[in-house]
Amino acid sequence: MSTLTQSPAWLSLMRHQRTLGTQHLRELFANDPDRFSRFSLHAGPLLLDYSKNRITEETLTLLQGLAAQAHLPEWIARMFKGDKINVTEHRAALHTALRNRSSRPVMLDGEDVMPDVWRVLQQMREFSDAVREGRWLGYTGRPITDVVNIGIGGSDLGPQMVVQALAERAAPGRRMHFVSNVDGQELAGVLAQCKAHSTLFLIASKTFTTAETMANAASAKAWFQAQGGTDTARHFAALTSNVAAAQAFGIGTTFGFWDWVGGRYSLWSAIGLPIAIAIGAQGFGELLAGAQAMDEHFRTAPLAANLPVRLGLL
Repeated sequence: MSTLTQSPAWLSLMRHQRTLGTQHLRELFANDPDRFSRFSLHAGPLLLDYSKNRITEETLTLLQGLAAQAHLPEWIARMFKGDKINVTEHRAALHTALRNRSSRPVMLDGEDVMPDVWRVLQQMREFSDAVREGRWLGYTGRPITDVVNIGIGGSDLGPQMVVQALAERAAPGRRMHFVSNVDGQELAGVLAQCKAHSTLFLIASKTFTTAETMANAASAKAWFQAQGGTDTARHFAALTSNVAAAQAFGIGTTFGFWDWVGGRYSLWSAIGLPIAIAIGAQGFGELLAGAQAMDEHFRTAPLAANLPVRLGLL
C-alpha cells in the first residue's frame, strides 16, 4: 500500500467520496443556484467551468489539503528550476523551456538551456520559411507540395492535432500528411497522393531507432528511389537527437531536441516542425507564447486560483 493512499488527506477524501458519491448533479445544482460562479475560474481569455464535477466546497478544501500535504508548490518551483523531478528516469521535465519567450535563463546542471532552444527555433524558422515560400526545391528544381511526417506517439499525435486544429491558418498549395501506423497500407495511401519530386519527408524520432518509425522511413525512402527520386538530402529531414544515424540514412538536415523533452510535450520542440511549415514560424511562435502564458499562470497563481492545479486535483 502506498504512503499516499494511507495519508491523512487521502483518507479524508475517501470518506468524503463515500458521502458525496450518492448525490446527483441535478441535486447539487438545485441546492446551489450560484454553483457555476463558485465553481469556475478565469485565466486570461480562458474560462474553466468545473461546476459539473460532483464536488462541493468541502471537496475543494480536502483537495487543497492533499496538495499541501504533497508539497505541490515546492514541486512546481523545482520543475521550473530544472531539478530532476522525473524520478523514474532521473531527468528534468523542462518542456516549459521550449516555450520560454522571455529572457529568463532556464538552468540545467548549471548550464542555461535557452541558447540551444533559441538556436533550434531559428533553424526551424529558416527551414519552414524556405519550404513555405517555395525556396526549398526538390531534385527537379520544383518546390515542395506535400509534407509527410513519419513518427509515432508524441512525435505524431501532438503535431497532427495542432495542424488539424489550426488548418484555417495554413497557407494554400501545400498538403500535410501524418503516418504512424506500421501497417504499410497507411503510408501507401498517403504516397498515392504524392509525387517524389515535390514531397518532403520529416522523420521524427528522438533516438532514430524507433521500430515503427524507421520501418516507415525505410519504406518511404524505397518509394522515393523507385519513383526516380535522387538527392534524398533535399527530400528527407530528421527531427532527432541522433545526428549520426540520420546522416547514415542519407539525411543532411536535422533538428535536434533533448532528453528532458517528454514525448507528450514534444510538439513544442523540433517535433513541431510540421506545425511551423503548416501555419508559419510566426504562428508557431504565437502558439509558444500562449503556452508560456499558461506556464506563468501555473508557476505564479495561488493553488486555489490555478487552472492546471484545479484540473489535476479534480
